[in-house]
Amino acid sequence: MEIFVRIYRTATAIAIVAAVVVQFQRTTDVGNFFSFFTIQSNLIGAAVLLVGAARPAWDNLRWDLVRGAATSYLFTTGVVFALLLSDLTAQLGTTLPWVNTVLHQISPVVLFLDWLIQPPRHQIRLPDAWSWLAYPIVWLGYTLIRGGIVDWYPYPFVDPRPDGWGHVVKACLAIAIGIIGFVFIVVWAGNSLRRLHTRLSPEST
Repeated sequence: MEIFVRIYRTATAIAIVAAVVVQFQRTTDVGNFFSFFTIQSNLIGAAVLLVGAARPAWDNLRWDLVRGAATSYLFTTGVVFALLLSDLTAQLGTTLPWVNTVLHQISPVVLFLDWLIQPPRHQIRLPDAWSWLAYPIVWLGYTLIRGGIVDWYPYPFVDPRPDGWGHVVKACLAIAIGIIGFVFIVVWAGNSLRRLHTRLSPEST
């Protein structure tokens, strides 16, 4: 199992990095490129996968929390893209089909499956998991401030120019509720499978 985990984590991380590099070569604005939540969350995911491939049996609560955060961020990326952005690949810059597939479909699925295949080794408490929300909040603040300065926004739901700030507030509240739901799902799935693995492990008998 450990070899299998190392292989798929490494392969997925390489695919993510390759997709980001290829897409970066096609960009005309570095600041805009790295302002996409998709790019940032995928780079976080790739880093987590590479570290996890090097240390698949790492028994550390902080590491479990980092993995859970990365899983939640890519869960958000995959679901938001599927529901709101799948018809806007040109606007998002992911016009290459394989790049779009890797960054919006494969990486979210692999991170979530990885969380299920190798669940956290420690109980994840919801108060600790709420810290995962800090990054999306900071990203949103950065995006709105930068957007007002450079007159560019990475996604339609954070762009107040067409329909005003009311549209942005409603969209962000809906996505925030979704992210909170994703955190609940990740925590519940991880803790449930951790308990199951503990009961089934030879050391517990």
